[in-house]
Amino acid sequence: MERGVIASPALIDITFDGFMMKRSISPEEIRYYALYWDKIIIPGSNLVYVGIPEEELLIETGVVERPRVSFSGSWGGSDLGHSFALAQSEVAEALLKSNDSCDWVLHQMGNSLALPSKFKTQQRNLRFDLINALPVPSGATPIEDILDFKYRRKDQLGVLHNSLDELYLQVLNSPDPSFSSLRAVDDLKKAISELNQVSNERWKITNKYDFSAQLNLDGGKLVQGVAAGAAFDYFSNPTDLPLGSVIGGLTSMIKLQAKVSSTFEPAKNQSSLGYLSSAHTEKVISAL
Repeated sequence: MERGVIASPALIDITFDGFMMKRSISPEEIRYYALYWDKIIIPGSNLVYVGIPEEELLIETGVVERPRVSFSGSWGGSDLGHSFALAQSEVAEALLKSNDSCDWVLHQMGNSLALPSKFKTQQRNLRFDLINALPVPSGATPIEDILDFKYRRKDQLGVLHNSLDELYLQVLNSPDPSFSSLRAVDDLKKAISELNQVSNERWKITNKYDFSAQLNLDGGKLVQGVAAGAAFDYFSNPTDLPLGSVIGGLTSMIKLQAKVSSTFEPAKNQSSLGYLSSAHTEKVISAL
């Protein structure tokens, strides 16, 4: 099954009487999406349209789709700022309801999901974090090189995704506070190590990205009943596990924590409620 993300074109701060665009999506973030996901949709709207780096090339090559959501009525002030998350949420809701064979998730950059009130609900979830782990080439890397690497190294990327899926399943269905003993943890360590090795062989500079997933404990397909309650109880306190490598002075980690927090309401019956990622931009490693 293909994996797709619905992403935002910019990081927005809402103010009392308007909004401030902190920045648009970066070239490196585009490369993160292009490397780790099969389909990328970055919605715009008829109210405010923010371009992305190399937009024409990315659209022409089919790497990115940029649909425009049409809003009617009078908009101004902080409402315009909220329109970015609203456009992203409406597109995500439509894709989750479609019969598309792609596994779609709402994905944002940063440490928490920014969701409009109509698309937000409080829900028990298990937040799964990979910290300082996923290699992403610099923003100067030609997009063609990313696609070539993705094609040539599809086995390594496939093992990474499968290892993550298997770890989700094992943690959710067999909750255990000493999850370091799970076979899926060893498989994930190997997958990340191999991916870093082949990335360093290909690119001169890579940054390391954090990757976070909100996994459903209230109605998801992977876990129900007693297992959901056990997972919530076991991981209510943060549980950290080193991945065994130090990159750029920081240790790569797996972190699990169960809590009640804001999640994407249209995904309330899905296994995954939303994804986040961010870069350790100050920690850059050179090729060996």
